[in-house]
Amino acid sequence: MNILFWTSITTQIIIMELCLQIIDVYSLTVMSVDLGSEWMKVAIVSPDIPEEIALNKESKRKTPSAIAFRDGERMFGKDALAVGVRFPPNCYIYFLDLLGKKIDNPIVDVYKTRFPYYNIIPDPKRNTVIFKHNDSDEQFSPEELVAMMLEKAREFAQDNSGQVINEAVISVPGYFGQAERSAMLRAAEIVGIKVLQLVNSYTATALNYGISHIKSFNEISPMYMMFYDMGAYGTQVSVVSYQLVKSNELQPQLTVLGVGYDRNLGGLEIQLRLRDYLATKFNDLKLTPNDVTKNPQSMAKLFKEAGRLKVVLSANTEHFARIESLIDQKDMDIKVTREELERLCKDLFDKVTRPALKALVASGLTIELIKQVMLVGAGTRVPRIQDILIKDLKNGHLLGRSLNTDEAAALGAAYKAAELKNGFKINTFITKDATMFPIELIFNRENKFESEPIKQVRRILFSYMKPYPLRKIVTFINHKLDFDFTVGYAELNHLDENAIRCLGSLSLDHIQLKGVQDSYSKYQDQESINANKINLHFIMDASGILILENVEFSIGKSVTNDQIEESILLKIFNFIRNLFKVGDKFIENKILVQNNLDDSSGSTLPAVRQTIEVEHEYLFVLPIGDDDLQNVITKLKKLRAKDLSQLRKEKALHNLLTLIVEVREKLNQPEYTNSATDAETRSILEKLSEISIWLGYDGLNAEAEELEYTYNNLRKILKPVWDRAFEHIERKTRLEILSNTLKKSKSFLKKIKNKTLVDTPFTKTEIEKLEELILEITTWRDKQVEEQERLPKYVDPVLSILTIETKHSNIRQKMKYLMTKFINWKLKNKKQFYVKDDLQYADIRKEL
Repeated sequence: MNILFWTSITTQIIIMELCLQIIDVYSLTVMSVDLGSEWMKVAIVSPDIPEEIALNKESKRKTPSAIAFRDGERMFGKDALAVGVRFPPNCYIYFLDLLGKKIDNPIVDVYKTRFPYYNIIPDPKRNTVIFKHNDSDEQFSPEELVAMMLEKAREFAQDNSGQVINEAVISVPGYFGQAERSAMLRAAEIVGIKVLQLVNSYTATALNYGISHIKSFNEISPMYMMFYDMGAYGTQVSVVSYQLVKSNELQPQLTVLGVGYDRNLGGLEIQLRLRDYLATKFNDLKLTPNDVTKNPQSMAKLFKEAGRLKVVLSANTEHFARIESLIDQKDMDIKVTREELERLCKDLFDKVTRPALKALVASGLTIELIKQVMLVGAGTRVPRIQDILIKDLKNGHLLGRSLNTDEAAALGAAYKAAELKNGFKINTFITKDATMFPIELIFNRENKFESEPIKQVRRILFSYMKPYPLRKIVTFINHKLDFDFTVGYAELNHLDENAIRCLGSLSLDHIQLKGVQDSYSKYQDQESINANKINLHFIMDASGILILENVEFSIGKSVTNDQIEESILLKIFNFIRNLFKVGDKFIENKILVQNNLDDSSGSTLPAVRQTIEVEHEYLFVLPIGDDDLQNVITKLKKLRAKDLSQLRKEKALHNLLTLIVEVREKLNQPEYTNSATDAETRSILEKLSEISIWLGYDGLNAEAEELEYTYNNLRKILKPVWDRAFEHIERKTRLEILSNTLKKSKSFLKKIKNKTLVDTPFTKTEIEKLEELILEITTWRDKQVEEQERLPKYVDPVLSILTIETKHSNIRQKMKYLMTKFINWKLKNKKQFYVKDDLQYADIRKEL
C-alpha cells in the first residue's frame, strides 16, 4: 500500500515538473519593438528561433505608426492612414515625440504647425498634450496612443510566434530624457508589457552591426565606427568602439563614445516642404478660387503624395506629382525636379554634418580614426545627403550601406532581449551606453554659524558621456539636521538653446530627508561617538532612468589602534578579493560631500545604520499617475474588446459571403447538382434566396453571433449533398490507389510462391493468409463497385471513402510486415539475390 502511494506521488511530481518545464519553454519568447515616429518594427526571439522580424497582417515587415478612430472603429497602420487621407483629424501620426511634453514645449508648437487640424488641449492635471476628437468626447494622451501601438506590436509578435509574449526591449531615441523614458515605461505598463530594458536606437543598431562583425574585433586596438541615422523625425549620430575584453573569457564590448543629434532634421521635414511646395504650385494654377491649404483633406492628400515623391526623387532626377480630384473635382499634375527639392531644403542640408561633428567632438576622436560611416534610416537614401557627408566628413572611405536601415535597431534590441531573459543560451555582448544629459545634485551647505550666508553647492552625479548603467553613492558627513536637495540636468553646453528648451524642466527631483535630526539626537550624548554619514544611493539604470535607491544614516564610534589595524587588514583582504570578483552589473562611484564642520574623529568603524525617510517630489513631466492608471487600463481594454468583437463580426460575415459564392459556383457543377435530390436543391436555393434578402436589408449590420448562426445553418443544409459529392469525386482516386497496392501485393505473392520455403523467411500460413486477404479485398472491391454504379448519385453511397481506406490499410499493413521480415532475414543471412529481384522488392517496399 505504501509503495503504491509513494509511486503515485512520485509519478505526479514528475508530471508536474514536466508541465512546468513545458510552460517555462513556452514563456521564453520575448520581443523587441522599434517604435519610430513613422514606422514600427517588431522582432521576436525564442530559444529555438533566432531573432527575426514579425510580420503584420499584410505580411509586411514594418507598420506605419498610425492610429485612426472612425464610426466607432479603431484602425492601425495602413488602414489608419487610409482613413487619415479622408478624415485627417481622425488619424494620429508622429505622436511619439509628444511623450513627456508639456503643452508649451517647443516640440508641441512645431507639431501644431505641421498638423493644424488636430484638436490639442492641455491635460487639466499634468498640463501635457491631449488629443480631443472633434466628433466625439473621446480624448487620448500620447502615452495612450503609444500603449496602443505597443499592444499591436505584441499582437504581431504573438501571431508570428504562436506564443504568449509579455516581455520586451523597446528602442527609444537617445535624446529622450527622464520625462520621455518614464512615459514610455508607463505606456508599456498600461497594456501589461514588462519592459526588460529601454535601449537607445543607435545602441541597438550598433549592437546589430557588432553581432555580425565580432571576428573583426581584438583585445589591443578598438575598432571605431560612426552610425549616421536620419529617420523620419530627427537625426542621431553615434560614435562607438568595439573591442574584446577579458572577463572570465574574452567577450565583445560595445561602448558609445559620442553622440550628436538634431530633433528636427529628418525625412518628415523634407516631406512637409514638398507638401507645401505642391500646394503653392497648385494654387498658382488658379484652377479653383478655393485655397488648397485651407482644406485638411486636400493637404492630407498632398502630404501622402509628397512622401511618395520624396522617395522617387531619391532615384530619379524628376517626377510628376499627380492627385485626382485634389479639391473641387480638380486634378493636380505637377512636375518636380530633384534640383527643386534640394533648393527647398537647402537650409536642412546645411545642417546635415553638424550632428556627426558633435558626435566626434564628444568622443574625443578624429574622423581619421573612424573605420567607416554607416548609414542608417530612410533619410540617408537622399543622394544630396550622401554627397554632403562624403564631402564634409572627408572620411576617406565610402559610406557604409550594408545595414538593413529598417530593421537594424529592432534586431539589435531583440538580441539584447535574449541576453536579459533567463533561459537563453546566448553569448553576452557587453554594451556600455553614454549619458547624453549630465545630472547634478544641488544643495545648501549646512553652516557652522547662523550668521553665515547660505552657500549653494553643485555636485555632478553623472557626467556627460559617462558610461551607464552606473551606481553613485553620495555621502554627506556631519549633517545633524534634516535637509533637502534638488536633482537636475547640468552642463548642457553641448546643446543649443532650442534643444535645451525641448528637454522641458531642467529640474528633475526635489528630495527631502526626514529623520536625520532624530537619528543623530539618539546618539550624540554617547561617548566615543564620531562623525555621522548619510549615504544616498543613486542609480542610472540600463534604461537611462535615474533612481534614488535608498538613503542610509550611519554613525560610528572611535576605535583603538588594534581595531584600526584589524580594519586595515580587512580592507586589504576585501581589496584582494575584489580583484578576482566578476564585475558587477553597475559600475560604482562615490562622491564625498564634506560639511564645513570639523571632522577630527579619525578612523571609525560603523556602529549604527538605519534608513532615512525620503519625501520625493518629481519636478519633470510625470507620466499618467497611479490614480488615473486603472481608468486608462480599463479604457484601453474596452477598446481592445471592441476591436476583437469587430474582428469576429468581419470574419463571420466574410465566411458567410464566401460560402454563398462557393455554393453558387458548385451548383453549376454536375458533380454537385447530381449529388442532390430535387427537394435538397430546392431547399438550398430557397435558403440562399432567404439569406441574400436578409443581407440586403440589415444582415450586413448583424452581430457576429447571428452571422455565425446563419453560416452554420446553411452548412447543415449543404452537408449531405457536399458529402456525397466528395465521395463521388474522390472515389476513383482512392480505388486506383487500392488497386495499385493489390497489384504490387499479387506480384510479391507470385514471387515468393515460386520459391521454396527454405529460400524465404515466410511460413506457409503467412503466404496463405496473404493470398486470402488479396482475394477477399479484390472480391469485395469488384462487388461494391458494381453495386455503387447501379445507384443514382443522390443516394448515399454504399462504397464509401472510409471503407476503401480501411481495406487499403489492411493490405498495406500486411505487406509492410512481410517486407520488413524479408529484409531483416536477407540482411541476417547475407543472401545474394539477382539485381532484378532486389529492384522489384525495393519497388514494392517503396510503394508501401
